[in-house]
Amino acid sequence: MDDFQRHMSRLRKDPAFAAAFDKRRAQAEVAYQIRRLREAKGLTQKELARKVGCSQQAISAIEQAGYGRHSLPLLRRIAQALDAEVFVALVAKRAA
Repeated sequence: MDDFQRHMSRLRKDPAFAAAFDKRRAQAEVAYQIRRLREAKGLTQKELARKVGCSQQAISAIEQAGYGRHSLPLLRRIAQALDAEVFVALVAKRAA
């Protein structure tokens, strides 16, 4: 384990840090998945926006790691436009 990993391991023991980290990680993963699927379909942000019924600026914002206003209806419209599915899972936290 390198210094960074040790440092992160210590930080993750702080419940406030862990919660903030997990929230941002989930946002970044959603943004990455949307962009990856859009690019795999050969669509521009403008083309996806037209299919979803929003602006290109909205798609650009959604594809940013810090975007935090995802809604299930919006994610479903994006998924439909990308011929994908949305899965939501609530997973119990591991006991410490």
